[in-house]
Amino acid sequence: MVPRTHSRAVAAQWVDMKVRFATLFGSFVCLSACSGATGATAGASVAAPEGHAAPRSAAAPPAPASTASAAAATGSAVTTTAPPQGLPGWLGVELAQREGSQPGVLVRSVMRGSPAEQAGLADGDVVLSIDGDNVARPTELRAHVMQSLAGSRVSLGVLRGAETRLFAVELAATPNDDEVMRKNYVGARAPDFGALDTVQGSITPSLPGLKGRVVVLEFWASWCGVCHVLAPTLNAWHDRYAAQGLTVLGVTNDPVDVAGRTAGELGMGYPLASDSTGQTLRAYRAYALPTLFVIDKQGNVRDVLVGYSTPRLREIEALVRQLIAEG
Repeated sequence: MVPRTHSRAVAAQWVDMKVRFATLFGSFVCLSACSGATGATAGASVAAPEGHAAPRSAAAPPAPASTASAAAATGSAVTTTAPPQGLPGWLGVELAQREGSQPGVLVRSVMRGSPAEQAGLADGDVVLSIDGDNVARPTELRAHVMQSLAGSRVSLGVLRGAETRLFAVELAATPNDDEVMRKNYVGARAPDFGALDTVQGSITPSLPGLKGRVVVLEFWASWCGVCHVLAPTLNAWHDRYAAQGLTVLGVTNDPVDVAGRTAGELGMGYPLASDSTGQTLRAYRAYALPTLFVIDKQGNVRDVLVGYSTPRLREIEALVRQLIAEG
C-alpha cells in the first residue's frame, strides 16, 4: 500500500472554506459576474473554451484564492423571483471563435436552465449581433453583456442554418460555481470518459463499464493545493466503501509520471488516470480544480462539488451511502 503521508492537520486549516480556481481553457471567456476574476475570465456570462490548455489555479493555503471560475459559463435555472438589482447579467452559453473571417460568434453549447436556453438559443447557432451591434469575437459579446444588468433584456441577432433570427433574452444574475455545475449536470447522463492512461490502480476505460457501481469522479492536478487537502477524504471513502460498490477515480491532465510521483507523495490510494488529451476534462467542464462528480449506478450525475467544503463533503458522503444502498 502506498504510504499516506498527507497531514490531516493541513486539511483542518481549510474547514468550511471553498476555494475556486479560475481556469482559462485556451482563450476562455466567462461572460458573467465573475467577481475577482482577471483577464478574460472577468465579466458577464459566456464561456469560450478554445485550444487545449490545462486548467490553471491560484496559490494553495493558507491564503484564500480567487473565487472566479470558468465553470461560471455553465447553466443556471431562471426562477420567477426578480433578479438582484445592479448585478451584471448572465447569458449562459459557451462560445468559440469562428474560423477565418466568418462573421459572428459560434455558440458551442447552451447551458441547461440558462437565460439563453429559455430564450430558445441552441448549440451551433451563430450570434451576429447584440442590441444591434455586430460581434465578431467572444470578447466583444462579453463586453456588451458585462454592461447589461441582471433582469434587463438584450436582443440577439442569430444565424441558424441559412436563416437569420432575432432572440430577446432576459439576463439572469450570475450563479456561483456549484450552482452552475449542478444546474448543468445534476439529473443528466454523465459524459463518457475520453482516452485515459492508467496512473495507478485498476482503471475502467469507459463509464458504461462501471454500470452498477457508484462513482466519485475527481478532477485534480499535482499543482492544485486544495486537491492535496481533498486527498485524505477520498482515500477514506475508497477504503470505506470500495468493497460496498463505490469507485473513486481521480483524473488529471498531468503526465503519468508526474501524477504518479504526486500520488506517492500525497499517499493517494485510489485509482488515478491521466487525461492527456483533455477530452474528459472538457466533457465535464472541469475548468476549476478540484471538481467532484457523484454518478449513480445508472450513470446519472447526482451531485457536483467545486472546491473544498467540509459541510458539502459530508452531504456527498451521505449521498454516496444512499446510492450504494439503492438497488
